[in-house]
Amino acid sequence: MKKILYLIFIFCSFIIFGQKKYSTNEILKIFPFSKATKVKMISYNKDFLSEFPIPLPPIGHGIDSATIKKMMAEQKFPIKLENILGKENLNGIDQSKTLNFKEIFELSKLLYNTCGKFSSDLREANKCFFPRNAILFYDENDKIFEILEICFECQRIRFTSENSLEINEMCLNFYSQLEKLFKDNGFQTQPIRNY
Repeated sequence: MKKILYLIFIFCSFIIFGQKKYSTNEILKIFPFSKATKVKMISYNKDFLSEFPIPLPPIGHGIDSATIKKMMAEQKFPIKLENILGKENLNGIDQSKTLNFKEIFELSKLLYNTCGKFSSDLREANKCFFPRNAILFYDENDKIFEILEICFECQRIRFTSENSLEINEMCLNFYSQLEKLFKDNGFQTQPIRNY
């Protein structure tokens, strides 16, 4: 009798806690993949440790205002991807790769089926969100209509619009598999530290 109850308990646990996966047809109908005619993986902001540039030195101690003005003119700032939404110019992008259909399908399976269909309300949020990698989705006019920004340092992702289906990234291997995909394609996923 105990064995039967134990088996019923295990079976019910699989039904309750098991994660349903998306079918191939469902994945291809998920926005932004349903609208995309081209998908690119990119890396950017590799030379910055945060969204704020290194502060300039104070005037004095051998540094005059002319030197400060020159430093300000030459100072680089991290890019914000939402500023390129809908544009063709990708200034500031360090690495880029256009994915073929097979790679797009594998990416979509990784994004939507790694952790399953049902997301958990349990969230850990770090404030660091300073993404260095992203996935760009292009429409039929070759314009970017959606961006999925990825921060591997704090393990967070964010779409730029509300139209995209939320990705359930709340499982142990989601970010490691996504980072492996980027690295396998030759992308840098962490900042360059010169110290």
